[in-house]
Amino acid sequence: MSKGFNRFILVCLAIVLVFMYTPIIAIIGMSFNGTPYGMFPYVFTTRWYETLFTTSNLPSATWLSLKFSLAVAVAALVIGTLTAFGLQYWSPKWAKRFNSLMQLPIIIPWLVTSISILLLATFVGAGRSYLTMFLGNLIVVLPYVVLLVNARFAEMDHSPEAAARLLGAGPARVFWDVTLPAILPGVMAGGIMALIVCFNNFVLQYYLSPVEVNTLPVTVFTRIKSGYQADLNALSAIIVLVAILLVVLLSRMGYSAGDLFGGSSGGKAKKGE
Repeated sequence: MSKGFNRFILVCLAIVLVFMYTPIIAIIGMSFNGTPYGMFPYVFTTRWYETLFTTSNLPSATWLSLKFSLAVAVAALVIGTLTAFGLQYWSPKWAKRFNSLMQLPIIIPWLVTSISILLLATFVGAGRSYLTMFLGNLIVVLPYVVLLVNARFAEMDHSPEAAARLLGAGPARVFWDVTLPAILPGVMAGGIMALIVCFNNFVLQYYLSPVEVNTLPVTVFTRIKSGYQADLNALSAIIVLVAILLVVLLSRMGYSAGDLFGGSSGGKAKKGE
C-alpha cells in the first residue's frame, strides 16, 4: 500500500479515537471544574468529590447496583456455563436452533421485555419487586453468557477430556480439572458482560424495581431531570478509573479483550510460549 493511503488510514483512526474518547476525557475534566454548570472559565476544585462522599445519594445507589449486578452475574454465570456445557451433548442441529433462540432476548428491545415481564409479574401477584427485577435482568444477560461460553467450547481441543476419561477420571473431575480451565476465558467474558449489561440496564430497573428502590441508573435519570449536578461527573470519573484498572488487571493476568471475547487461544497460553 502507498504511503498516502497509510496516512489516510491513520487519520481515520485518529478521528475515530478522538470521537470515542473526547466525551470521557471531558467528563473527567469537568469533575474538577468548580464553575457552576460546568462552564468556563475552568476553576480547578475537588469539592465535587467531597460532595459525592458526604451529602450525595450516589454512593448508596452505586453500592446497591453493584451488589444487585454481581448477584445477577453470578446466577447467569452458573446457569449459562452449565447450559453451554449441556449443549455439547446435543445434536448440532438442535444446538444451533437453541443458540438462535437464545439470541432473542438480545434482539428484542428491552422496553418490550420489561413491560412484558411487568405485566406477567402483576398477573401472578409478584408486581414490582426485587425478585421480578432479578429475573428480568437475568433473562436479558443470560444469553451473553451462553453464547460466549459456547463459542469457547466450539474452539477448544476436546482431546484432553478424552485422555482424562481414559485415565479413569470421573465426569466431575474432568470438568473441574480439564474443561473449566480451557473455557475460563469465555466464562470470564460472560461474567464481565453480564455484570456490565445489568449494571447499566436502566430500562428494566426503571420498570421492575420496587417502589422507592433506586439503583444507580434510575437515580441518575431522576437527578438529571432536575438539572446539571457535578457530583455525577465525579462518580463517572471514578467509574472510568475502575474500568481502566480492570483492563490493566486482566492484562497483568495474561488476558486481553481478544482472548476473552473471541481469541483462538487464551492469553496465558500465549504468555507462556
